[in-house]
Amino acid sequence: MSEIGIEKVVVELNGFRQRTAMIKEEIAKVSRALGERAAQLNDIVGKSLSNLREQLGGTTLTGYLALQGKYSSGEITEQEYSSQRDYYKNEMQSMLRRLDETRKLMMLMAQLDARQPGAGPAGPQRPPAPTN
Repeated sequence: MSEIGIEKVVVELNGFRQRTAMIKEEIAKVSRALGERAAQLNDIVGKSLSNLREQLGGTTLTGYLALQGKYSSGEITEQEYSSQRDYYKNEMQSMLRRLDETRKLMMLMAQLDARQPGAGPAGPQRPPAPTN
């Protein structure tokens, strides 16, 4: 092979190495950005689940059950019962919508995790969401 041919191959290889290094840098930037966004989504989902758990376990469900007890024992009229029942029904429907939104966010987070390089079996694992 002639010297000109070797030089041309060397120049091509160096150009390829530079392009490969640039692509690796871009992949690293995108991975970091995805990781940051996934962490933000994780925080949002965690806070949302915590709020929903407090509402469902505390005020809304307890209030609805107390309302049922008052109505059964005759402490409130049917009109009062109906209006308060509608309030609790709307609250629970709102919570169900927020739970559905949270589920969709969690699915999105799982997709982001699956797309991140190194997120396979040996990659970083997200701790399971608490179930209550």
